[in-house]
Amino acid sequence: MKKLLLLTLVTIETLAVFAQTNVPKREVRAVWLETVDKLDWPSSSSKTESAQKKELCDILDNFAAANFNTILFQAQARGDVAWISSIQPAMVEFTNNYSSALPYDVAQFVIDECHKRCMECHATIIPYRLGTATRANSYKQTAKHPYKSHPELCVTYNNQLYLDPGNPATTEYLVELYRELLSKYNFDGVSFDYCRYPGSAFDDAASYKAYNPEGLPKEDWRRQNINSFISAFYDMVQETNPHVKVGAAPIGTYTNLPGYGNATAYGSYYQDACQWVKNGDCHTLYPQMYWNETYGFTPNMATWVNNMEGRQFVVGLAAYKMVDGKNDWEASDVTEQVDKVRKQEGTCGVCFFRAKNVLPGQGTKQTELYNLLKDNQFKYPAHIPTMEYKEVTLPGSPQNVTAALVNGQYQITWEKPDNANENPIWYYCIYRENEGSADIDDITTAIIAKTQQTSVTVPAISSNDTFSVTAFDMNNYESSPSTSSICDITADNAVTFTKTGNILEISAPDTINSVIITDIAGKTVLKLAPMTENASIDCNSLAAGTYFAKISVENNREIVKKFIK
Repeated sequence: MKKLLLLTLVTIETLAVFAQTNVPKREVRAVWLETVDKLDWPSSSSKTESAQKKELCDILDNFAAANFNTILFQAQARGDVAWISSIQPAMVEFTNNYSSALPYDVAQFVIDECHKRCMECHATIIPYRLGTATRANSYKQTAKHPYKSHPELCVTYNNQLYLDPGNPATTEYLVELYRELLSKYNFDGVSFDYCRYPGSAFDDAASYKAYNPEGLPKEDWRRQNINSFISAFYDMVQETNPHVKVGAAPIGTYTNLPGYGNATAYGSYYQDACQWVKNGDCHTLYPQMYWNETYGFTPNMATWVNNMEGRQFVVGLAAYKMVDGKNDWEASDVTEQVDKVRKQEGTCGVCFFRAKNVLPGQGTKQTELYNLLKDNQFKYPAHIPTMEYKEVTLPGSPQNVTAALVNGQYQITWEKPDNANENPIWYYCIYRENEGSADIDDITTAIIAKTQQTSVTVPAISSNDTFSVTAFDMNNYESSPSTSSICDITADNAVTFTKTGNILEISAPDTINSVIITDIAGKTVLKLAPMTENASIDCNSLAAGTYFAKISVENNREIVKKFIK
């Protein structure tokens, strides 16, 4: 007589459910990697070159494992830089003194390591802020610090030095500095920080008198100075390296809404970031929306969206407020803002300030935030959104996709697209489907979202699988898929498999030795040993998604069935 056993599933890992209905296939998931004062990296300027490099690789590995896709690397801090420059001195954070050159090509190393992990690398640059006179005077590199090379351009405000945005020579100096950067390095983007006046009492009376031919009110004149610099910078980018995306991180409130009294980009700091977008001089904005609904988080998002002209709007989030000793935010406060950003039409992602506030091992709250993102909002990979207003390219499809069963695993191989020489490929994406073609619009069907190889090996977990491979070019455009033939690893009509509601019913002519259930990526989520000929399995505790049940029956037979929860 056949025995019936009711099994309640105990998951091997905690399975989380997405708050949103659809998992975004494309989304910016960025983080600011701060170098000034060794905030994020390097942790010590006295570390050896190899130790500094290993530290960065560990940071990037953690972000890659949590499906981040963009690093905003601080390449300039206070009139000093993390690239090999003949114009500004090397950052003391990397040299451990004020006289040496960089111990290695820091900028190139960061770019290369990001690209190895299929992450974009953007250089964060701070044009006007120079730090204190004490720090500036400490540099000995042939007086390359702008406080020494161009004292006539510097203004002191609240004991800090700044280049004067109102002096046209400042724009000329900065444009040439950044021309050097983009001539030497192939960053994916450049993003401005502190690209504004520090406050209303900034001492620019001499410049206002000398360089205001239109007789503008000082507020409008200051905004025009910043606008003109952004425009000159954008023109230089088009001449030097037009592939580069231009971004900026303005103050989080553009202009105030009724009922709020925030400091604003436009009024308080003369930073008309939306005008940069309207002028076509900026591709992406990362407003630093470092507050909660008390200060209008959601309505301020709508203000930015309404002024973005359809360009990319990435929301800057204040992960640091979990640990700054003042605000005591919880990790869930940050993840709830991620969900709010996704619900706001016109946004395309988030950027966290800063790296160590999101990394595991930095503290209880930082580890909790990292794990929440990794297991929930960022559980599935995301590709970076395209910029149709910047450039449209069309990668060719991979050629000759094949899938063969080798030692119990599928070996999937393909060849580069025909036009790969004209339009280089950044990485490939592999989708799995059972008894049909893959839906490449559904990122949850991607078993390997990003690889730079032309062959991969994946577990053979299902009969009648097909694999589709697409190519992504350097502008993040995806090709049409190329699909393998159907791969049938086994079949056994004597085993029946049905699903009614959340209950799986399995019946076999012989004893069922084990049932292993895996997710779409082949990861085991539960393992059972019924040791009966019939099993009724309650799937209520599983999260929504696609799963495969590998059923092992006596006499060494294995049957794999797909089901959807």
